[in-house]
Amino acid sequence: MRHHGIREFEHIKKSKAISYDPRFTKPVERVSNRLKKVIKMPGAEWEFVIFKDNSPNAFALPGGKVGVNTGLFHIIGTGKDSDALLAAVLGHEISHATANHAEQRMYRGVGLAVLGSLLWCSLDNNSVDQPAYAVAAFGLASYLVDSLPFSRKQEYESDRIGAIYMAKAGYDPHISIELWRRLRSYHMRRGGQKPEFLRTHPHDDSRIIALQRYMPIAMRYYTKK
Repeated sequence: MRHHGIREFEHIKKSKAISYDPRFTKPVERVSNRLKKVIKMPGAEWEFVIFKDNSPNAFALPGGKVGVNTGLFHIIGTGKDSDALLAAVLGHEISHATANHAEQRMYRGVGLAVLGSLLWCSLDNNSVDQPAYAVAAFGLASYLVDSLPFSRKQEYESDRIGAIYMAKAGYDPHISIELWRRLRSYHMRRGGQKPEFLRTHPHDDSRIIALQRYMPIAMRYYTKK
């Protein structure tokens, strides 16, 4: 997975415009230097790149490759808490890589595909009318009942791990709650969010509540620097 992440990151760098604006590179450098000291990723070849993209997103790939969109800075701003907000984002995204979430989803998807194939063979061999419809129904049900909830579970896990990462790096993990409040406002300005059971990510309100409950644990790792 590490080598795949490195190759994929090289492809992304060739396909997207990169920003070297110090308004973005400097805070990413400050925050990443602190996070790298507390995040254990064996064999990581750390690289943080800012992409010219107005969507407020970031991502991390196996191997220590991290991308940050310029649009994220419209959410975190440049105020006194901006570095901590950025640490919340980066900690969350990097935790997806350290927790092997992509690999887990891949194996789970393969398992469901195998079950679908077995179902197809069983129905076809038993001369069931329209087996394709039954397999399609199985695919939709597994997506709604298994794949999406599993993805949301991973998001909650990354929220928790990310809060610990930022706390270990000396950022108050309470700021992660403020991050999701800001993202909630951003999403509301754009029409809100579709029902949670149809989403790969939990609703912002759900994440805020979960993080609030988790704060006593995250604060155990926090020492102001």
